[in-house]
Amino acid sequence: MLGVSEVVVSVLLLLVTVLLASAVVLIFFNVVYNPAQSQFVLEGAKPLCTARVVAVADDGSGYAKIYIYNTGASLCVFDTVYAVSGGAVVARGSIDLRVEPGQVRFGITTVPYNAGWVYRLTGPRGEVAEGRP
Repeated sequence: MLGVSEVVVSVLLLLVTVLLASAVVLIFFNVVYNPAQSQFVLEGAKPLCTARVVAVADDGSGYAKIYIYNTGASLCVFDTVYAVSGGAVVARGSIDLRVEPGQVRFGITTVPYNAGWVYRLTGPRGEVAEGRP
């Protein structure tokens, strides 16, 4: 009975292993990696939010009421507010504020009002606006 040489079997096994590994790598790059990279590129290409705080006032109950003007071309979303005094954060609170391009909107925060503080608003996509009363 004739058999296949051990060398031929080893070469065939190596060839099959390389082909299967190549297929797995190609599937990974085409199905997982490239779409994720494309999504990052699209996210980075979006216009940035540019906004500024135009006024800060007391809402009548001791909390800061902040007016924001969106000077950019994309929606600005703010969810966190910081009160800064002397370069240090003295209070942190929340705000639920969406400002369309070219609009002025206000939001009442959970941070106390103080005329000497600077108020900095931040958002989930890197939005930042800052101002004082």
